[in-house]
Order: sequence, then C-alpha cells, then structure tokens
Amino acid sequence: MRTTTNTFLFAFVTLFTMLVSFGCADVSINPTADINGSGVIVDNKYKALESFSYTVDLSSQTTLKVEGINGSVNVQSVSGINQVSISGERIVSSDTYQDAYSHLKDIAVEIDELTNELLVKTVQPEYSNGRSYNVNYTISVPSHLNVVVENVNGRIEGKLSVPENGTVDLSLQNGSIELDIPKNTSADFSASLANGKISVQTLTLHNRVGTSKTLQGRFGSGDGTISLRTTNGNIDVSGF
Repeated sequence: MRTTTNTFLFAFVTLFTMLVSFGCADVSINPTADINGSGVIVDNKYKALESFSYTVDLSSQTTLKVEGINGSVNVQSVSGINQVSISGERIVSSDTYQDAYSHLKDIAVEIDELTNELLVKTVQPEYSNGRSYNVNYTISVPSHLNVVVENVNGRIEGKLSVPENGTVDLSLQNGSIELDIPKNTSADFSASLANGKISVQTLTLHNRVGTSKTLQGRFGSGDGTISLRTTNGNIDVSGF
C-alpha cells in the first residue's frame, strides 16, 4: 500500500491523477491545504513547495534505486521492516510566488514497483525557463535491500548497512557524498572523484590503494560492494 500526503490543494489533484496512472491502487490525500501563503524568498527567488509521503510494501524487490536530478537524497537502513518509506519536498523557485506555485504541477515523483527493483524517480521539465526545480528525499529502507542512488546536483547522505553479498552504489555529478556504515561492514570499497577529497574515518580499510582522485580497498572480508562516485564534491565515509 502507498499513501500520499500533500500540503497544497492546487497540486494534489494533478499528483493524484499521475499516481493512479502509474498503477497506484490505494491513495489517500489530505484535502486540507493552505493556498494563501506568500512563499519563501531565497536568493531573490520566490519558492513554492509541496511535501509528499509514500509507503511501499515490498514483495520480491531486492534493490531500491533512486534517480534524482536536483536536490538532496538521504537514505537510512532500518532493521526488521519490509517496506520503504519515502518522504520529502517538491520545490519550485521563480521570479514570483504565483509562477512558482503554478508550476509545482510540472515536477513529480514517480514510483515504479518492478519485479526485482523499487524505482523512485524525479520527473521535471527539460527546460526550466528561468525556474529551478528541486526534490529532496528522505528514505528509510530495510537493511537487507541493495541501495543504488543516482543524482545530478545536490548531495547524497546515507546511513546504510551493506547486505551480505549486496551493493551500496551512490553517484552524483555536483555535490558531496556522506556515508555512514557499521564498523563490522564486509565489502569491497571504491571511491572516485574529479574535484574534491576522499576520506575514510573510524574504519579499517585493508589493501588500501589510492591517488588524489581515487581510493580502493576492502572492509572486513569483502562480502559486499560499496561504490561511490562524484565529479565535483567530497566523499566522506565513517563507521558507527
């Protein structure tokens, strides 16, 4: 079952229609909305935002894949659950609040329940026409799930367990990656970037091989795989 909660009346009908078109069987929408707000001004731009919340019960899926464009992605592993919780904000910035608000309908979060994968994807216009579009995600996943995140601009933060023989794969173009993993993690590790620094703290990285742009090694006996990539930004990995 997937549930959604939206804070703007204007946008919820469009979102409801889109979700149904993607096979959503059970969708409940809170009709309470504030349509009289003046928006938030950031960098001389008016910002309109809409919150969202989904819960997806897993069946045969073994991997969560997130495809972001602009914004942050925060993913955390949770033991003892078999569902994925996805929440966050859809944000449009423009020269006027009315324009930003009216274009909230142009940006969407799509969720596709594939056989082996749960795909969460940002969809936005190809051309911004002076506006900026952002989606910020906060996601909780079962600890046995593989996690793959592909983002363009923003940041990726994860507090994740690597499944046995599983994968954590985080990549983006512009922004930093912060990953916290258990100190007893067992995984082959690789990280690469073009501009920035790579650091590994409070963890023992065996067979360490690195340059100013890359770092490889092994945590524990190397049962799983951790792969981290960014073009512009830092990569920081810590143990807990």
